[in-house]
Amino acid sequence: MRQGLTVAFLGIDGIGKSTLCRAFEERLRKAGQEVVTVSWRSALQETTAPWPAVPLQQLWLESFRTLYGAGLRDGLPLDIPRGYDAWRDGDWESHLASEAVTRNKASGALAAAFVEIAGNILLASEVTRPALARGAIVVQESYPLKHVLKELAVAEHLAAEGRDGDPAAAAVGELTHTVKGLLDLLFGSSLLNPDVGILVDGPSSYAYRWRTAQNGAVGALEDYGVAGERSEESFSRMQDRTAADFRRHAEARGWIVHQVDDAGVEANTERGLEALCSHPALARRLGGAAGVDGDPVR
Repeated sequence: MRQGLTVAFLGIDGIGKSTLCRAFEERLRKAGQEVVTVSWRSALQETTAPWPAVPLQQLWLESFRTLYGAGLRDGLPLDIPRGYDAWRDGDWESHLASEAVTRNKASGALAAAFVEIAGNILLASEVTRPALARGAIVVQESYPLKHVLKELAVAEHLAAEGRDGDPAAAAVGELTHTVKGLLDLLFGSSLLNPDVGILVDGPSSYAYRWRTAQNGAVGALEDYGVAGERSEESFSRMQDRTAADFRRHAEARGWIVHQVDDAGVEANTERGLEALCSHPALARRLGGAAGVDGDPVR
């Protein structure tokens, strides 16, 4: 049986990854390929066996509890649920995205990055690998490096902001810098490095406009809201900071880079799809498949 492939999408929030990913999955299915979309969020809904479902649920909850747990609202700690079922049923993720958090701590954001890594090790081992073994193409709409880098960005921000009032801030900031230096090794490993990677790159101003038109507001960890800063400027600073890291990773790994412009969603998606499907590993799997308008994929 032919070994499967992993295809990962990376890019700032709202820049069009999901739209391109859906078009890509449709192309694959039309070519008769088994497509498995893997994300931590989807695994929470689809994985039912106690292993790995329970640890994935608990790690998901703890990633938010560590990130937000030291934050204050009106001078009081946030009362985040301790159990996953209460978290899910109370729609706490949406709740935290709009929470007016103040005085958070860098240690929580750094810890959240480690929890993120732990969860994705389980996901890659227990969900992705079995799908690859049966020859499926596994699609990651949001490569997990993205979330780790955002949590580290928050840790760096809070460490700098809290140096005067948090006795651990300087040490946490130093460790955060060290962890960032190790990410290339971690995400370059055979477990987490995809066979095909694509960076969807573009201005944060586009992303903010498209994201707010789509959802009405930005989501949790799409700006520095966890550090008490909610604004378009906060969104842009978060996205621009992480975009620079995304570009460095994509360049170092030889990823496809799809540059989004103001030509519109349809035109951008078509260009991105053409670039992605031209990758040799995918072109071999798609050889002779019908394109979007019925033309052969070249």
